[in-house]
Amino acid sequence: MSEAEYALGYHCGITFAGLKPASLFWIDAEQFDSLGCLRRCFAERDFRFVTLRQKNGKRLLFVFHREYLARILFAKDNFAFLHSLGYAYSAAGQAVVQLRDRIRADKEFPHEVGLFLGYPLEDVVGFMRDSKGGVCLCGYWKVYGDAERKARIFERYKRCADCICCKLRQGKPLAEIFGVR
Repeated sequence: MSEAEYALGYHCGITFAGLKPASLFWIDAEQFDSLGCLRRCFAERDFRFVTLRQKNGKRLLFVFHREYLARILFAKDNFAFLHSLGYAYSAAGQAVVQLRDRIRADKEFPHEVGLFLGYPLEDVVGFMRDSKGGVCLCGYWKVYGDAERKARIFERYKRCADCICCKLRQGKPLAEIFGVR
């Protein structure tokens, strides 16, 4: 198994497992190029791979499940919030393009990316208001409310990620783990 395949499984396994709509990570451009077959296999399951930014031979890769992300982005409160920030979209892919354009244009990272990654709106808004104050739990993201429920989500993510990484370390290919061909 290649380093790129392990990195993809490590960073995106919980997304491929359906626990969250998307994942985001940096990968070497050369490694990205070696993932062509896996990208095609996962595309058949409605996953998309979008480069949000390129810098110093690396790609900021956004991997998402199109339908799952659409459900998040079109949820009433999320849609209104993103609209208030200037997003205008009628499909998840359009919203991702707008996010990509913001990431490429701004020096400051757009914090609304948390919604795209499946973080609850209350936590995205809490972080945007005060990234340090009011935090009641840190894990996959900074939590600003309902820490008990989100701690259970973090534990579920961790168990899933650990299981995937264990299988990868045993040499099981990512396509086999997720039943894609």
